[in-house]
Amino acid sequence: MFDFVQNNKIAIQVILGAVALTFVGFGVGSYSSAVEDPYLAKVGSAKIYKRDLDRLLEGQPSDAATRQQAMDDLIRQNLLLAAAHDGGAVVTPEQLRKVIAGITELQENGQFSAARYKEFLAARNMSPEAFEAKISRDIMLQNQINNFAGTGFVSRSMVERLGSLMAEERQVRLLLLKPADFAAQVKTDDKALQAFYDANAKRFRSAEAVKLDYVVLSPQAVAAGLAVSDAEVKQYYEQHKAELAGEERRASHILLTVPKDAKPADKAKVKAEAEALLKQLRADPSKFADIAKAKSQDPGSAANGGDLGFFAHGVMVKPFDDVVFRMQPGKISEVVETEFGYHIIKLDEIKQPDFAAVKSAVEAKLKQQKAAGQLRSMSDKLAEVAYQQADSLKGVQDALKLEIKHSDWLSRDKKPADPALANAKVLDAAFSDDVLKKKHNSEPVDIGGGNLLVVRVADHQPARQQTLAEVREQIKAELIATEGAKLAEKQGQALLAQLKAGKAVDAPKWGELQAVSRRNPGALPTADVRAVFAVAASPLPAFAGSKHDNGDYAIYQIASVAAGAPVNDAERAQLAAAMEQMSARNQLGSYLETLRQKYPIKMGKQQLNDQSEQ
Repeated sequence: MFDFVQNNKIAIQVILGAVALTFVGFGVGSYSSAVEDPYLAKVGSAKIYKRDLDRLLEGQPSDAATRQQAMDDLIRQNLLLAAAHDGGAVVTPEQLRKVIAGITELQENGQFSAARYKEFLAARNMSPEAFEAKISRDIMLQNQINNFAGTGFVSRSMVERLGSLMAEERQVRLLLLKPADFAAQVKTDDKALQAFYDANAKRFRSAEAVKLDYVVLSPQAVAAGLAVSDAEVKQYYEQHKAELAGEERRASHILLTVPKDAKPADKAKVKAEAEALLKQLRADPSKFADIAKAKSQDPGSAANGGDLGFFAHGVMVKPFDDVVFRMQPGKISEVVETEFGYHIIKLDEIKQPDFAAVKSAVEAKLKQQKAAGQLRSMSDKLAEVAYQQADSLKGVQDALKLEIKHSDWLSRDKKPADPALANAKVLDAAFSDDVLKKKHNSEPVDIGGGNLLVVRVADHQPARQQTLAEVREQIKAELIATEGAKLAEKQGQALLAQLKAGKAVDAPKWGELQAVSRRNPGALPTADVRAVFAVAASPLPAFAGSKHDNGDYAIYQIASVAAGAPVNDAERAQLAAAMEQMSARNQLGSYLETLRQKYPIKMGKQQLNDQSEQ
């Protein structure tokens, strides 16, 4: 089905505003200050430390804006948790077990696997207690948010109004004024460049930079160095055929249905009938198809002698599926009860996955499992050798067979494309006194996902002031961009005023006529769509202007307005659901604002980008 809401996200934002229906935002200025403990923030009695922020970011590169966003998320979470705890909310052991057992990564053949759970925790260096505490916290947060699900009410008239607004179509032409068009009017002579350089000298300091040698210990690297025998691969294949390559089984069944509201005596009667049929089949299995045609109450398979064809593991309801995938071909099951009634099942055939097709995947999986077990001991070895032979990575390379890699110039304000080196903790280590000044190997740096890095400085370049000659072209381009944008906006606004006043102007270079609606904005930026549809529909032609972030100034001529094709029932239903969700999110935002007043938020003396951690 055409996903109306998803494909018209911009249109809905245009009408309702830039979706101010999100969680309430918290800026640093909205917090009071505290200095008693080096935490980042305190929400009620709960404290948020830098390690909590790093854990949320999972070691990924982050600028100041990203870290502030993550900090806001942590504050919102702690507000909701504080309210939950004060309200007496708890997560029972049974709830916790149920959620963990339902995590797909921890299952084998559709059932919770203690072995998988152990592997999962080992790969993430987590204890069961830490993982279960995290899941409990997530459950409590989800329960808090669920209190607002379905609470938004939207009237039919509001939906109809939104639908008609989205359908309205306007024919427009575009005139775009670019900063580069005014380059000739911008002063970029030596005097102007020198003045800009002098006024912004601090901006043209080259940051301190280093080149690094480094090694990476990863689960993938450990796995690559391990060997798996053909016997091990074959054994795993035999034990896990059903899940490796979509093993399919062909079965037939006889179904005696039971109404959902059937009384126990009625259910017992039907079950007895099924047991009697099973007894006949045990005596003469060759009659299965005939009995199925005569007795089975499954309209889809009875006429075919109960034949269900081939199906994969997990397709049928669980009790039925569990029995089928335990059986051997030609065997007949006991009576199996499902939500549909009582079944007698015969397994006809098994389509086995081809061993050759899955052998490499099995080898990789077994290596990963072995790697998870060896990673901890190798991590300890990495730390030991990096410390004992601190003046070189050669010892680490020899002991662990890791490749020594080399970086380009790195600085704190210009991070590399390599996500491993871009991690803030790696840069912290690289610029530490022990690594930078004493020329030692770093301690292993955990960048998440089981990956550890040891770095050492190969070359160092102190911060310095760049000369005007070095940044001349950069300054020239910036002057043209900034001053050109001002000129583009000034001329654009003047031209727009003349057009709106109906005055004759020199023939502007309008683009081709194009149809635009809130539903289908085409390539128009959101701000431009708002501007085009903010103009009254008469008299025509009408004109609208919009300033772009890149300095361009857009003028639109609205030539005609039409109602457009109305939304259909499916689109109307999706609009209503989206508006209800937005309303509910708005209520949640208001609730968070109330909690912010109830649970004071204090900023600690440690700042978001501090390098220290207690």
